Amino acid sequence: MERRVYGYVNGKAVYSADEFRYEARGFGAIENDEELLAFAEKVTGGWYDAGWKRTFITYYLSDYALSEPYASLTRSEFNRLKELQAEARAEEKRIEEAKEWKYVETIYWADNSEEEVWVNKYGEEKLIMVVGPHGDIC
Repeated sequence: MERRVYGYVNGKAVYSADEFRYEARGFGAIENDEELLAFAEKVTGGWYDAGWKRTFITYYLSDYALSEPYASLTRSEFNRLKELQAEARAEEKRIEEAKEWKYVETIYWADNSEEEVWVNKYGEEKLIMVVGPHGDIC
């Protein structure tokens, strides 16, 4: 019985989605997390998206068929990448909570934007934009 062809890469028949990804990118399965992160960073142009340089934590991992890194990874590799991102986000959140941020004040700017001032236990200050700049209703 003849196997059903999944697709073609440079004229070569492949028989599964995983084989298609391997053939298209030129190498087989990614074996460890370090390789996975390095490859994903490479195909996204250094976590570059929509004109903005992101970090692994802030990069949106879309499962749209043409989005990178989804288009270059197998389903299991992409799911592992999402797990790694969730773990990294949880660690970042834990670190931020340990800093014990305290609200100081809200600044109301002339462009109708609002920013909150926060200070942590180390004296570091951060500004959070609560309302973006916008015009008046009138």
